[in-house]
Amino acid sequence: MMMKSRLSFIVALGCFLQVSAQEFTCEAKIEGVESEGYHRVELSPELLGSTTSRHTDLRIYDELGNEQPYLLTQEAAISISSLFTEYEIIDQKYKEDTISHVTFHNPTKEAINNVSFVVKNTDVQKRARLSGSDDGENWFIIKDNYLLHSMHNEKETTELKILDFPLSDYEFFRLDINDNWRLPINILKVGFYDTQKIVGKETTFNAAIVSQKDSAKTSYVKVRFDVPVYLEQLKVNVSGAEYYSRETRLLVKKETVDRKGKKSYYFNEIGSMELNSNSSNEVELRGEVFSEIYIEIENRDNAPLKVERITGSFLNKYAVVNLAPTKSYVLKWGDENLHSPDYDIVNFADRIPEDATRIKHASIQKLVEEEVVEKKKGIFENPYIIWAVIGLVGLVLGFVSLRMVKEIGQK
Repeated sequence: MMMKSRLSFIVALGCFLQVSAQEFTCEAKIEGVESEGYHRVELSPELLGSTTSRHTDLRIYDELGNEQPYLLTQEAAISISSLFTEYEIIDQKYKEDTISHVTFHNPTKEAINNVSFVVKNTDVQKRARLSGSDDGENWFIIKDNYLLHSMHNEKETTELKILDFPLSDYEFFRLDINDNWRLPINILKVGFYDTQKIVGKETTFNAAIVSQKDSAKTSYVKVRFDVPVYLEQLKVNVSGAEYYSRETRLLVKKETVDRKGKKSYYFNEIGSMELNSNSSNEVELRGEVFSEIYIEIENRDNAPLKVERITGSFLNKYAVVNLAPTKSYVLKWGDENLHSPDYDIVNFADRIPEDATRIKHASIQKLVEEEVVEKKKGIFENPYIIWAVIGLVGLVLGFVSLRMVKEIGQK
């Protein structure tokens, strides 16, 4: 029984030492919280470059040290947005047992081939025709004998009807509806759906060109970032020729150590492209952290190109979190022992507003230097004490082992 107690003490002490060794190395305050609700905290390339590969060590705390659940999201490269844009209805006349009409204005005289009508639910069939005019006085037929039907919605009190017609650029359009022997239908809006392609927001930054060496029909360019940064795309700007087409490789320098402890280096390809005078000269990367990149350009029998500028970028990443202006918050990371957080919020991602306010974090503060000064205050934060405890643990283990051997011998 005594032996089990000693072993439990040793295990608990080992766990305590392991937990005390876990610590964050960086932090950044969250700024710009002016209203209560969900916010998108934009993560900088320096922050993403100093977290773990999947950013599993990132945490958010309030001023009381309470952990705040968050979602990690990223901008979509391209998204499609549809917006209903109304035309101004300048004349609308309804009359039973005659012809009703709706006249709307196309002020830019944009060429259109369809128009959308929002009508109150009805279950009738009507005949209609569409006309166009440049002055609002003289009208010309565009399409005749429309059949308006199925104008009802099971979930809402209105229905959208789309009318197609030959491409026209009149300033005025008029829809005439035959209401003979019937009451008119109720048209609420006239307009069109404007579909837009939205490109995701990016963070861009420049890299320093350390050197360029041109030899043996190949140019070698060394690129360095001020700090390790997260990178998804690299753009290369060159000069030296009006027309060019050069095969290009992107490389990173890797280190390996053999059994004898001898270090050697090799280059690993991370991407390739064709530098071409007719393209933007951008290469897509897998989304990794880089400090240095080497660019190899095959010149063949051409004069070398001069690399003028290197630009890195990535689609913005956000920590989406519920914040209040009456509190202060801080991002912390750098503990490689932490696993991905398991928050309930991931099950309700579709409930979070897509237009959550976008804010930024303050500059990154290193915690390692600050903790070196404070280590004198804690018993188990002093390295001499830790080594003494480890030695004590070793002596206890030796003593326990010796007792076990003697007890086994006696038995």
